[in-house]
Amino acid sequence: MRHQGQSCHGKPDVDREANQDDQNEYDCSPAHGSEIALSEAGAKLPYDKAAIASWCATRDIPVSVGERVGEGALNLHWQVTREDTGERLVFRQRGQGHWLRRGFVGEALAQTMAWRAGLKVPAVLHADTQAMLMTHSEGCADRLAVLALAENAPDFRAEVTNQLKQLQAQTGFDFKGEDQASWLRMAINDYCLASTPWLDQLQHPQRARSIMAAVAELGFDRLCLAHGDFRTGNLLIDGGLLSAVLDWEFAGYRPVEADIGWMLSSPWRYSRPDLTASGLMTRQALLNALSQQDSPRLRGWEALALLRWAVIARLQDDRQGLAAGANADEGALLREAEALLEGPAPASVL
Repeated sequence: MRHQGQSCHGKPDVDREANQDDQNEYDCSPAHGSEIALSEAGAKLPYDKAAIASWCATRDIPVSVGERVGEGALNLHWQVTREDTGERLVFRQRGQGHWLRRGFVGEALAQTMAWRAGLKVPAVLHADTQAMLMTHSEGCADRLAVLALAENAPDFRAEVTNQLKQLQAQTGFDFKGEDQASWLRMAINDYCLASTPWLDQLQHPQRARSIMAAVAELGFDRLCLAHGDFRTGNLLIDGGLLSAVLDWEFAGYRPVEADIGWMLSSPWRYSRPDLTASGLMTRQALLNALSQQDSPRLRGWEALALLRWAVIARLQDDRQGLAAGANADEGALLREAEALLEGPAPASVL
C-alpha cells in the first residue's frame, strides 16, 4: 500500500498570502519560487508520532498515528486516523536528507488545483512549511505491477492519458505576458535547476546550457499546470484501476509539452524500452491519446527532461556519497538530448 480517496474538501488550509490560493495568482513557477531550491536546509520536521499528533491537533484534527507507509525517495508518509470520524488520512513530510528547501504550501495548492480539475488526487486538508495532511487513497505504486497492468489493460492506459489530458484542458491558458521569451527562459532555468549549484557540477555544464538555450528559441503557444514527474512510480493502482496520481511537489505552470516530454524521456522506460512513454505505451499511442502532434517543441522538452534528470542524478550522487555518474550517464543523456534537437525521433522509437 502506498497511500492516500478523495473527499469533499474545497481547498487546503495553508499558511499563505490571501491571494495565493487563486489559480490566476498562484502558478508554482519561478516567479513564486516554489519549485526546487537547494541552497538552504529544510525546516525542522516532526519525525515522531507524538509530534505528528500535536501538529494535527493544533489544526483541530485529533488523530491516532499509525505506521509509516510507502517508500518515497524524498518524503515520508504516515498513516493517521481521525479519532472523531474514523477517516483515514496521510501525513506527508520531507525525509531526512531531502534536497527540497520549500515547504508544502506550493505543492498543496497545485494538488488542490488538480483535484478541482477533476483529477484523481488526494484532497489536501492542511499544509505548511513542515508537512501536509491529505485524504487516503487505496492502492500501490509498485513499478512492476503498474507496468504489468498497462500491458494487459487498455482501459488503464486510457485512464492515465485522460488524467494528463484533463489537466491540460482544465488548467491550460494562452500566455498574455508581454515578454514571452524572458518568461520561457526563466521557466526552463527553473525546470533544469540551473539556479542551483548542481548544473554547474556537471562534467559539461556549457553543453547543458546550450540545450536550454536551443529549447528557449522554440517558444511556446500554451501553458498549463504540469505535474513535473508524471510517470510510472507516481501512479497508484487499485483493483486494476488508476486510483490516484501522486507526488505534486514539482508541479508548476509550463508549456503543455513539458509533462509529455518528461513521460517520453528514456530513463522512465525501465524494463520496457519498446514502450517509450514511461514503459506504459508507445510514443505514438501517447501522442494520439493526447491529440498532440510530434514537433520540435515536444522534442525540445524531451531534451530538457534528459538534462533535468542528469542534474538530479548528479545531485543524488552527492547526497548518497557516490562518485559522480553513479546514478546516470551524463554523457549519454546529453548526447540523446542533443540528438532530439537535431531532428525528428527515429521511427524505431515510435
